[in-house]
Amino acid sequence: MDAINKGVHLSGALLFTYSLHYYYTYVNIPAHLNPLDEAFGGKFKYLTFCNMVIQTVFYLYAVFVDHIAVRICSAVTSESLKRSKHNFFTMFAFPLSMFIAVSFWPMWFADKSLVMPMHYDLYFPSWLNHVTHAHIFIFAILEMITTYREYPSRITGLTVFITFKLCYLIWINFVFYKSGMWVYPILAKLNLPLRVVFFTGTFLYAPFTYLVGEYFNNTYWGVRPSNKSNTLKKE
Repeated sequence: MDAINKGVHLSGALLFTYSLHYYYTYVNIPAHLNPLDEAFGGKFKYLTFCNMVIQTVFYLYAVFVDHIAVRICSAVTSESLKRSKHNFFTMFAFPLSMFIAVSFWPMWFADKSLVMPMHYDLYFPSWLNHVTHAHIFIFAILEMITTYREYPSRITGLTVFITFKLCYLIWINFVFYKSGMWVYPILAKLNLPLRVVFFTGTFLYAPFTYLVGEYFNNTYWGVRPSNKSNTLKKE
């Protein structure tokens, strides 16, 4: 399983690094089609792009821990780096990937214009759409089932993730204040009361994604890692 987990890290690092580079460099929608794209905040106002940065950092860091840290660092330092890698995954990489995948696709199939205007298809290729909204969660699941991790205390993990989500909600409202445009088309179609309900709903949904990750991890790895490994070998 360790070799498979390292393969997941290397594959993720290559896929997300290239995708992030392509997204940042080549996905440039003309202002007359989407003035928001060049408005205040650049691509960093989109949660999808911010998440791609986070996923790329995680998998690159995981590759570093897998292949470099174990050779140049002491055993204590190496274990500390592994722990920080696991914490980064539990508090950011997994819940964010689930939040985006589960939030995006229902709206996409219900009404694509709610999350992505039709003219995006000319500049945002289908493969990148799947990487940024589907593969992120697929890789998170693969990471979850190929290595054991001890989750941080629930209050710590939830506090960090909820703080991040709160900062993002404040950020997109600040972007609207500076540019007069909402980051997501669905927000422009809602009146103030419904917008408050939408923000409240997404904020309350965020902790659920963290708890799902914790539950899935603890259920799948319901025995000690060594025993799990022995069970896998027997199978």
